[in-house]
Amino acid sequence: MKKKNNFEIKERSHGQKKKIIDIKALMNIELGTLTVKLSKNLKKMNALSAPEKKRKVVSFDIGSSMIKIVEGMYYKKELSINKYITMKTPKGAVVDGEIKRLEELLNKLRQVLKENGIKAKYGICTTNSTLIINREILIPRVEDEEMDTVVRYEIQQYLPINLEDYILQVQILSEEEINESKKLNVRVIAYPDKIARGYYDLLMKLDLKPYALDVNYNSINKFINCVDKNNEYECNPEDSIAFIDMGASFIDVNIYKNGNLDFTRMIKAGGNDIDELLIEKSLIKPEEVDGFKIRNIDLQEPFEPINIHVRQITDDWIEKIEKIIQFYKNKNMGEEINSIVIFGGSSKLKGMDNYMTEKIGIKTIRRKGLSKIGVNSSDDGKQMDDFINVIGSVIRL
Repeated sequence: MKKKNNFEIKERSHGQKKKIIDIKALMNIELGTLTVKLSKNLKKMNALSAPEKKRKVVSFDIGSSMIKIVEGMYYKKELSINKYITMKTPKGAVVDGEIKRLEELLNKLRQVLKENGIKAKYGICTTNSTLIINREILIPRVEDEEMDTVVRYEIQQYLPINLEDYILQVQILSEEEINESKKLNVRVIAYPDKIARGYYDLLMKLDLKPYALDVNYNSINKFINCVDKNNEYECNPEDSIAFIDMGASFIDVNIYKNGNLDFTRMIKAGGNDIDELLIEKSLIKPEEVDGFKIRNIDLQEPFEPINIHVRQITDDWIEKIEKIIQFYKNKNMGEEINSIVIFGGSSKLKGMDNYMTEKIGIKTIRRKGLSKIGVNSSDDGKQMDDFINVIGSVIRL
C-alpha cells in the first residue's frame, strides 16, 4: 500500500494571518523525517529536496549532555562519512530536545565547525524529546484529501493537546476490516512546532541550508536497514529487536520488527544518575566522571562498594525497560523480543551487556562499531557506536 505522508509548517508573523505550507506538495519524505524548510521559493525547495542530487551534509545529534556531529553524503544508496566530532553541550542549552540557550549553543558550534574544517552547506538535526508524540490509531478508510481532517479529529480524541502547536505526519501502516467496516491503521507523529523552529533557526544562524529535521528512532531505523543489513550482524533484522540508546538524561527504547519501527518509549533516566552518585560520594570531580566510570565500574563484580551503588541505579533502569518490553508483548499478543542492542554512553559500563542479559533474560549486545561497508573514515579512534543516530540521519530515503 502506498504510504501517506502529511505534515504542515505554520508560519506566523506579527499582525498577519497564519500561513500554511503543505510540505507534502513539495516532497516525498519517509516516516519520522520532519523536514523544516520555510522558504517562499517553492521551486528552490523542490530542487533542494530532490533525493538523487549529490549533496554533502553536516548532521547534528543534539542531546542535553553531548552533541555528535558528522559530515558525509548519501548518494545512490552509498553512505560515506568522512568526519566524526563530539562536543559537550553547553550546560542548560538543550533541555528535553528543546533549545533553551541558542546563542551559547551557536557560539560553541561555530567554533567546533571551524576547528574541524566543516565545509558542507546543508544541515540536518536529529533529536528526541518526551514532547514528541508517536501513536498508532485506527481511522475510517478515507480518500487522501480527507486524511488530514480525519486524523486531526481522531488524534484529538486520544490526546488533550492543541494541534495548532504541532507538526503532524501520518503514515498508513495497514488496512483492516472490522465489523464489515474498512479501517486504516496509521502512525501519527506530532512534533512540537517550537522545537522544530528552534533547530531551523540554529541551522540558519550557522549559515547552513536546513535540509531535514529527524527524530532518533527514525534515524536508527534507517541505520539498521542501510548499514546493518550489510554487516556481519549478530541479530536478524527480520526479528523483533530492541535498540536501546542509553544517554545522559534519557534512555530511548525503540523496538523494530521486519526492519520497521514497531514501538518506542523514553525513560527519564540515564548516565547523569550515576554521575550524581559519584560526585555526591566525593569519589570523583565532575570533569573526571566519564573516564572514572569506564575505568572503575564493573557490573559483573558485585562485591565492590562502588559497583553495589551503581547496580542499584542500573537495576532501576532495567526494571523500567522490562516493563516497556512486557507492555509491548501484551500489546502484540505475546510477541517476543528476540534480542536487545544497547549503545550510547552508559552502555559502555563494563559488563552492562552481560548484566542486562542475566536480568532480563534476553540476549543483549553492545553495539561497538560500524560495518566498514559504505562508511568511510580515517578516524578509527572514535567510538563509532556513539554516532548511530547521527549517521542514520544522513541517510535520505
